[in-house]
Amino acid sequence: MEKITPNRIDEIISEEIPDIEIDKDLHDIDSKNMIQGPCGSLNNNSLCMPDGKCTNRYPRDLLAETITGND
Repeated sequence: MEKITPNRIDEIISEEIPDIEIDKDLHDIDSKNMIQGPCGSLNNNSLCMPDGKCTNRYPRDLLAETITGND
C-alpha cells in the first residue's frame, strides 16, 4: 500500500474559518465546532484537562501545511 503524503492529505482535507463579514452563520458554526478550547489556564475544569494538562496536546501552532509522523 502506498504511503499517504502530507500533500495528498491537504488535497483532501482542509479548513478555513469563513470571514465573519461574508458569512457570519458559517463563521460561528466553524468557530464553535472546529476550534479546541478554551482549556489550560483559561479553563482548568475542561474535560481535556484531567491532570492539569490538555490531553489533546493543545495549544498547538497553526500550520499552513499538514505534517505527519514517522508511523
